[in-house]
Amino acid sequence: MRSNMTIHRTHALTLAVLGVFAAGSAIAQSESEAEARRNTGTTAEAAVDDATVARQEAEAAQAAAQAAAATRAGGAVTADGAARAEVGAYNANQASIDAQAAANTAVNAANDANAAKSAVGGGTEQPLGASAQARESANTARAATAVASSAAADAQAAAQETQEAVTAPPTPPPTPPAPMVEPAAAPVTVTSSPPDSVVGEYKIDFAALDANGDGSLSRAEVRSNATLTGEFRAVDNDNNGRLSKEELKGWMD
Repeated sequence: MRSNMTIHRTHALTLAVLGVFAAGSAIAQSESEAEARRNTGTTAEAAVDDATVARQEAEAAQAAAQAAAATRAGGAVTADGAARAEVGAYNANQASIDAQAAANTAVNAANDANAAKSAVGGGTEQPLGASAQARESANTARAATAVASSAAADAQAAAQETQEAVTAPPTPPPTPPAPMVEPAAAPVTVTSSPPDSVVGEYKIDFAALDANGDGSLSRAEVRSNATLTGEFRAVDNDNNGRLSKEELKGWMD
């Protein structure tokens, strides 16, 4: 399958050649025979020079393609690099093929220009016709040389891409997300407080509080002792509203 770049080069060369025929015909109409003889030789020499350059460019493209193929064959560091190297080597080879085809076109055109030069020198062709033929061939050689140069540059770039592909290191793993940092817990302050009871004197003079001498204490009788008043209900185990000596054990001396 021909690459898009190859097709583009072919179209460019075809358009250049077609343009040459139109331009050559217009110039030949205003050229004298003496000028035509001189121009035929000069034009043929220019075509030969272009063909020489085209061959050199084709050789450079071929060398680049061979280097790319050798690089690919040597293996790559990664599988992705190997795939990219395969593409690079293929592109280099296609560019080399394009350069060689353009060089062949340039050489054939140079041969045609030389043939026109020889025909004028041998008197077998009219100078004006030979000059036009040499000019057309020289322009074809020039256009083909430009294509060969472009193809050679592409081949060298593809060879460089192949080299970079095989040496590319593995893609580093993604950086793991930073660990979640729990916010520092607020400091805990420990405080102490007295129990939910009235703090006071827990020892009483039972006889002094028992105003009516009935052997038990009513709420009214313990009113003078704030601690006992506050805990009266807790001490009154039988819930009869009066505190006996048994219930007040531990409170008395």
